[in-house]
Amino acid sequence: MDAVREAFKAIDRAMTGDSRVLEVGCGSGETAERIHALPGVSFVATDYADDMVELAAARGVDARQADICYLPFDPASFDVVYAGWVLDHVRDIERALAEVRRVLRPGGTFVALTDAEDRATERRRHRFSSETGERMLSRRFEDVRRQDLETASGDVTVFEAR
Repeated sequence: MDAVREAFKAIDRAMTGDSRVLEVGCGSGETAERIHALPGVSFVATDYADDMVELAAARGVDARQADICYLPFDPASFDVVYAGWVLDHVRDIERALAEVRRVLRPGGTFVALTDAEDRATERRRHRFSSETGERMLSRRFEDVRRQDLETASGDVTVFEAR
């Protein structure tokens, strides 16, 4: 199963008419380019790394350098926030989720993709993963839904949080 396709379905479900969408951790902008092309979307992509922002901007996307822990947007600015395989790299997950909650409008949706933890490594309770994500998200969001997927590259979870 294609995890990005499932994330797009979640984003599409969350959109009502014209929607403002934010991607945090856009990397080279491949997914950002696809979100930007969705009808009725006003889109901004962010990444911590300047070189990734440049690559995303080269795809015609409004890409900006930003730290997920200090998002440079007004409260309630976005209808949807998307984070694909980003949260497990965040140094302060509680601060990052608070920022995502802050920039989402009331009733907005956060869509996150993450991998299952590698069972061979020691579990780290602060790391966002398939196993810890629901608990972490439920501290900031009332309605957290999870969809576990088996993909060719391993187990992935799509979270939808409102």
